[in-house]
Amino acid sequence: MKRLIPTLLFIISASFTHAATYYIDFARGENTADGLSPASAWKHAPGDKNATGNPANILLQPGDKIHFKGGVAYTGELKFTHLQGSASRPIVFDGNQEGTFGKGRAILDGSKMIENWNKVQSAEQVGGNPLWQKIMYSDVDMDLRKNFSQDRFILHRDGKQDRQAPWQRLFLIDGEKRVLPIAQRPKPSDDFYPDLPKDFYLTPTKLESSYPHKIYYPDGSKGNRSLPLIAITYGGNAPVIEPFHRGEVALDLDQTYEITEIGFTLYRPKSSEAPEQVAFYAGGKEMFVADVDPKQADMQRFQLPSPVSSDTITFQLRNESTNKKWTKFQQIAAFTAEGDNILQHEVTTVIEDPERLIQKDPTWYDNMFVGVHGGNNHVYFAQARKYDPASHRLYMPHFKSTIYKQTRYALFNSPRFIELPGEWALEPMEGGKTRVYLLPDTVKDGQPVNIGFPTLKTALTFEGDSRHIEVRGFLMQRYAGGKGGVAVNGRTGGTPSDIRIADCEVRFMSGQSGISLNYSENITVENCYVHHCPGWTVGIYVNRITGYNLLGTRIDNNSGSGIRHYEAKQGTLKNNIVINHYGMHSSALNFYEGCRDILFENNYIQNVIAINRSVENLTFRNNVVDSQLNNAVSVALWQSGKVGGTHMKNLTFENNTFINASPDANWFTGIFVQSGASAPENLIARNNVLSRLRPPFPGTVENNIFMHQTDPKVAGTDSMVVRDPAELFRDPENGDYRRKPGGPMMNAGANVPPPPKTWQP
Repeated sequence: MKRLIPTLLFIISASFTHAATYYIDFARGENTADGLSPASAWKHAPGDKNATGNPANILLQPGDKIHFKGGVAYTGELKFTHLQGSASRPIVFDGNQEGTFGKGRAILDGSKMIENWNKVQSAEQVGGNPLWQKIMYSDVDMDLRKNFSQDRFILHRDGKQDRQAPWQRLFLIDGEKRVLPIAQRPKPSDDFYPDLPKDFYLTPTKLESSYPHKIYYPDGSKGNRSLPLIAITYGGNAPVIEPFHRGEVALDLDQTYEITEIGFTLYRPKSSEAPEQVAFYAGGKEMFVADVDPKQADMQRFQLPSPVSSDTITFQLRNESTNKKWTKFQQIAAFTAEGDNILQHEVTTVIEDPERLIQKDPTWYDNMFVGVHGGNNHVYFAQARKYDPASHRLYMPHFKSTIYKQTRYALFNSPRFIELPGEWALEPMEGGKTRVYLLPDTVKDGQPVNIGFPTLKTALTFEGDSRHIEVRGFLMQRYAGGKGGVAVNGRTGGTPSDIRIADCEVRFMSGQSGISLNYSENITVENCYVHHCPGWTVGIYVNRITGYNLLGTRIDNNSGSGIRHYEAKQGTLKNNIVINHYGMHSSALNFYEGCRDILFENNYIQNVIAINRSVENLTFRNNVVDSQLNNAVSVALWQSGKVGGTHMKNLTFENNTFINASPDANWFTGIFVQSGASAPENLIARNNVLSRLRPPFPGTVENNIFMHQTDPKVAGTDSMVVRDPAELFRDPENGDYRRKPGGPMMNAGANVPPPPKTWQP
């Protein structure tokens, strides 16, 4: 034992003396140096797959610091699977926080600058654009042929790279200034948001289908609006048919056909109740009744007793032994003697617009993309297939989502549309290259200045059982297709924990989010600035986290929502600013499916907060939520989703100011509670200033000020109406909703100052 004690003391002493500071200078460092001083800095950091020599072989220890040179752009990705500091001695990644190594912040940059720009040689090269002499092009090493060759509509927020619209995968950035706008018509009101339907063309006609037959629910039958009935002809998203017994689908055929065989495919027969029989009608007469095999997943086909000639047919479901009201059916079919299914056709979708689709050249719209508003308030992109000048009709792949009564659409990615400085378009080339056309804003020595595009995915990734790590003081920019500036991922190989991200600026990221937190514990994001991330990118993603803090962080102008939660637990969000998130289908914050034990306090928010089912113990205290007349609600409680039931329990709203819900919608309200669902338990609204409340609001309501008349059924006790914002707030026209001294009910509302115009670290 006497010999072990000195050995133990030596080990303890060594662990405290081995902590080191390693210096990284991507511009002038050498991986053969020792990395222990600014003069002997490494080029690459540990964790970079491109590192060689000493930084590739170093094993970081508790207390180690990796100090990046300020003002230098580091091009690379750092990834760690089992990086472990200790509670008292975290491993620190330092972006020159104290200004002792270089000037300003160190930069983690995932982009490549475009060089070798050429002048466009003729107007024909850019579709006759009259500005052709000012447009330049360059061929870059990125293969987008799959993005251009998709034969379907794709959702604007699809995260899979090969399924994105080309300009979402490869986007241009003007150095330190801005994300440059894709060429489109009509021009958006804000070029950072190219996919807002309010800026699109509006034509009074619906999107039409080229399907030759008319398919419909006869009188007495119906289905849901979100699943178009035409999908039943090709086995697409299965439509609902109601009633289950004697519910019908009918078709008026484009001509008379001789039918010898019918068929149908059940909707997932093992998980959805099947009808007992399917009756086939032609010309209004019953011709055949097929007995259904409920276990058969493939198409069931039945020869008719004799051929039937008709131009109208009906399929009727029969099931007298169930009380179920509806079912789904995958596909119906009718075959000729030659074996042709007359119901299944290659379908295209058509936009007809005599006001704007007026070009006389049938090739004018070739290679353009069309963005269409539909589905559940989304935008979908597809490439134009054909144009008919005589009918003013533009043909596209089949649009499979819900179609609205009027059509909002825009045209994208054509050099014809390049009109303003900074606009650009893409063209796929042979050999895996992509041609970029650009109208440059600034030209120096015959070349556009500092135009780049992301080539790397994620700046810093911590996985497995990584723990006790600090990231501070960086500017992170221009990564795409991954998880942004810092990604904490613990789904496999352990649970990352005790990680702090502080004093960082994150911008120009496209992918899941600017900062991504997944399956981890005890994570803090403090005093950061996440902004201008395009391509439907969330500011901060909080997914399956237990124990987290978002503190003093500004999240501004991201194309997705500001902060998105899934099953987050034991969190504190305090003193944050979340503003300018008005992209397609975006909110300021989302608390989705299984969130609980969260305090939301002293935050300044614009837009709306959405809370989805299975939430418990959420407290909203002393916050401003300014809907800016863009939404009918400030906070929405939805009891729909996928995880953990529909319950909502212990939701408290106190001393908040929920302002400027738009009164243009007659259902506007400060806090929206979904009707027709189970009532939230222990819902409290106390000491708030609210636009108003509308029924239902099944909870305690007391001591609130309403800006509009509120139904006495939900106004609660000790409330009052004050219609004039100037009577309540210090400077409402400039977003200062702190209570004006001497006003009524001074214990109601929030005391949160308006956000400063710029971020200060």
